[in-house]
Amino acid sequence: MLTPPESFTEEQATIWVEVVDRLPSDKKIDPHRLEVYCQQISAFRRAAEDVAANGVRIEDATGRTVRNPSVTTLSDMTKQLNTWGGEFAPPSSMPKRRRGTMYDATAKAVAAAEHLKGHDEYAGAIEAVKTLAWLIDEAQRSGLHALQAAAYGTIPSYLKACSALQITPADAPVAEKSTKGDRGKRSGRASQMRVVKVGA
Repeated sequence: MLTPPESFTEEQATIWVEVVDRLPSDKKIDPHRLEVYCQQISAFRRAAEDVAANGVRIEDATGRTVRNPSVTTLSDMTKQLNTWGGEFAPPSSMPKRRRGTMYDATAKAVAAAEHLKGHDEYAGAIEAVKTLAWLIDEAQRSGLHALQAAAYGTIPSYLKACSALQITPADAPVAEKSTKGDRGKRSGRASQMRVVKVGA
């Protein structure tokens, strides 16, 4: 059995083992190409976590608001994984995305987001959000235990990613505060009531 390179991190080594285990035993594997593929998966996951946690735009060292570099990484890795994925994942072992409530709703939200249209740099982040939505749908199909597990990981990550892409409100609506004029009117009415009471 092929062993992971010594230079691999623990996560990359785990990915290596998972990929090798799901391939047919008689399949010829180029270890150098497999090494690159595992690194791409690892980079995709790290970038997705960063975007989910910190958003599409972040502050740089000078305090300026700039695009999160992980967004570019997500886009690049998505393209690479689409190219390399077929080599290391037999079609029969690859889960097909079935339509579901969360995935369909997310696709509609993205399609309706005018600020995302024509911006290829957000392609990776959008695909990451759709993937999280699909995982939530799969958890719902799998039963209560899987859905409870998703509630502590997948769902919070999904909500953060949606907020980062601004396809859901970041905060709940706040009740409109009364204006100074309104307070004055209420104060005046209260004074009038007190005057009437004293006069009586």
